[in-house]
Amino acid sequence: MSALSNCSTTVWASNATTIAGSPAGIAGFNSTLLNGPSGIAVGKNDSIYVMDYGTSYYRMQLFYPGSQLGITIINATLGTGLNQLSSVTGLSIDASGNIYILDLGNDRVTKWAPGASAGILVAGGNGYGSSLNKLYSPWDIFVEPNTSYIWIADSGNNRIVKWLNTSTAVLVAGGTNGSQANQFNTPYGLFVDTSDSNTLYVADTFNNRIQKWLNGASNGTTVAGQSGVYGSALNQLNYPDALTMDTNKSLYIVDHGNNRIVLWLLGSTSGRVIAGTGVGGVLPSQLNNPYYVRLDSTGALIINDWGNNRTQRFPVLCSPNTMSSSTTSIGTTSQNTTMAVPLTINNLTTSANNPITILSASTSIANSVTVSATVSTSTLVTTSQKNSSTNTITKLLSTSATSSLSTNHSFATRNLNSKLLLLLFCFIMIFINN
Repeated sequence: MSALSNCSTTVWASNATTIAGSPAGIAGFNSTLLNGPSGIAVGKNDSIYVMDYGTSYYRMQLFYPGSQLGITIINATLGTGLNQLSSVTGLSIDASGNIYILDLGNDRVTKWAPGASAGILVAGGNGYGSSLNKLYSPWDIFVEPNTSYIWIADSGNNRIVKWLNTSTAVLVAGGTNGSQANQFNTPYGLFVDTSDSNTLYVADTFNNRIQKWLNGASNGTTVAGQSGVYGSALNQLNYPDALTMDTNKSLYIVDHGNNRIVLWLLGSTSGRVIAGTGVGGVLPSQLNNPYYVRLDSTGALIINDWGNNRTQRFPVLCSPNTMSSSTTSIGTTSQNTTMAVPLTINNLTTSANNPITILSASTSIANSVTVSATVSTSTLVTTSQKNSSTNTITKLLSTSATSSLSTNHSFATRNLNSKLLLLLFCFIMIFINN
């Protein structure tokens, strides 16, 4: 079932599907359970890479689409060797399948070739410190696809650095702690827009803001949140710790302290909550200390729900760039008309714990007739978790938009015929009685 297309912005399901780990948040160390997943990445064909850890081990699990059985592709113990890891906080996968692991505990980045039993050092590894050849509690990385330059949120040094090779790093932004335009306060996340001259976006976590730095700039501009102010209003953030961007320059922000994902459109002064309820929990609609968000090839949100020991997928329900499966052509009229077709939704058991946002659907009619069926997106229609699913809601909307049109037409025709027959019957009875 394809997504509906009669919407001005993309809308995601309110409830997620667990694609790795336990839907109930149960921690464990086997092929179906995760323990403290600390990093995720989306690979080819929407395969999901998840790093989790225990008291003395780290492993990389690979989940193929449609399977919740993880395949262990990296097995490492706690330590400083190149076959060991300590406090992993970030991952990146390149086109060749090489895995870049940000090893916070060892203040370094190692690169693991497919099938390798050990990594090679590609950044840091010189102990912690503030000189440019060192890192200090780095939290996130971005690897340029064409150059393999490694951008690092060097959180403990309040700066963003770019490593050109294993021995050369340059300062890109920040370097001192503070809330001024040229400063950061423990930045946890970053994204580099390589399509826009490597414009840098930084989750300036303890300043509760997202900063935009043009290439070569000495100051950043706040594009989301309020500097130094945390909160839950739509124009505020609460310790944002990661972000990504789509081709429309929209930012997807992990609003960690609010247990939600916020979509911030280009030039907007406030965001829109697209995942999570704002309250931490284990329900399909909730998140619990999320750390990262990624997009798969369909635009679905892939979220590292750390506190629930799981990876969640929020699918797209409505996209302006997607052909609707409920589009129907009717070549019976030549009027330029707009008709409202109501959507009726029956047999839904409601519950406040499982909100589903009902979207608008449309049916195109030939010769410039547009039939629209709309339910306000501000209205939440809730269904019980046991009896509903995203697919059910999507199918319901799709079939309702199509069937309501044909039902209205056929009902009008039957209604007119019934009235004519009734009128004729009355005339006959009058004639007989007279």
